[in-house]
Amino acid sequence: MANRYKVIQGGPYPHLITCSIVRWLPIFISGPYFTTVIDSLEHARQNRGLLVHAYVIMPTHIHAIVTAIGDDLSAIVRDFKKFTSRAIYNTSEAEGNQLLTWLFRKAAEGQSRSQFKVWQDEFHPKVIGFAEMFQQKAEYIHLNPVRKGLVAEAEKYYYSSASAYAGAQPGPLTIDFPDW
Repeated sequence: MANRYKVIQGGPYPHLITCSIVRWLPIFISGPYFTTVIDSLEHARQNRGLLVHAYVIMPTHIHAIVTAIGDDLSAIVRDFKKFTSRAIYNTSEAEGNQLLTWLFRKAAEGQSRSQFKVWQDEFHPKVIGFAEMFQQKAEYIHLNPVRKGLVAEAEKYYYSSASAYAGAQPGPLTIDFPDW
């Protein structure tokens, strides 16, 4: 079956992407795991030409609206997942979280390339072609913590760009506001 999610090449188009942890494990509940993701996204912004327009880091997954200017989006996401996988696995080992490290190793069984697996394979890129669609997807992203009962107001969730869009104190990641 063909993959219905495709990165649109030939121009700097914004895409909604979703990266999910294997087995939907809720790992983003502790500071070091958040820091790994934030630092990696900031590195991609500074060094790979990734524009981050909106994002949220949920306990089991990440949503973001991004545009790849300086590199191929698939390559950026591949490298992001590779680096953060190693860092997240190492953090779980350093914390002595034997269950989590076992689950990551178990998820890699049958794969010859890796001893552990942190992220699910896909990132489900969906091109965003116009301003109204961008607004709809950004709102969906920002309301995710509210729908899951993590906060009462989207801009109160620290690991999200919602506060930056509300004109409040921005979160930990620099936001590249779109020009439309």
